[in-house]
Amino acid sequence: MLKFRAAFAVLVSVCVLAACDDAPPAPQATAPVVKKDDPPPKVASLAKDMVAAVPANRASNVITVHFALRAPPTVNMPLPVEVAIVPHHKFASVRVHFESQDGLPASTGADFGPVTDVESETTLLHQLVLLPSKEGMFMVTSSVETDGEDGSVTRIFSIPVIVAPATK
Repeated sequence: MLKFRAAFAVLVSVCVLAACDDAPPAPQATAPVVKKDDPPPKVASLAKDMVAAVPANRASNVITVHFALRAPPTVNMPLPVEVAIVPHHKFASVRVHFESQDGLPASTGADFGPVTDVESETTLLHQLVLLPSKEGMFMVTSSVETDGEDGSVTRIFSIPVIVAPATK
């Protein structure tokens, strides 16, 4: 009989300890309430082959720069670069200056703007043409100047370009 009482005590203890680990059920996630009167948020449309330029800081929540090379980067061949500037806030004005390294000068489109009264999620398109004069890896730096609620702010983005030797 003593064995049964000991076994029963152990069983009760295990059940009590097992019950201590039970956490309350997790609250169920609910979908956010969307009013039918709210317009859907605007989203900028970009070409599918565009990629984001590399921001020097955390500027991507304020404004982004995207680009697409429209030809293979080759020595002595013009390189058209399609650029899209997408502000994620409203700005009084947006201006961009593109600067490249020696070996990859800009032939046209080194400056863009100023564009005034820029709405959030508006795609601002620009054409930049580079003239690679030697092979190698280069960076095109874009300085994006905005005037808005934060005052006048300059944000830096980099566009990497790898130039191949001229074909013979």
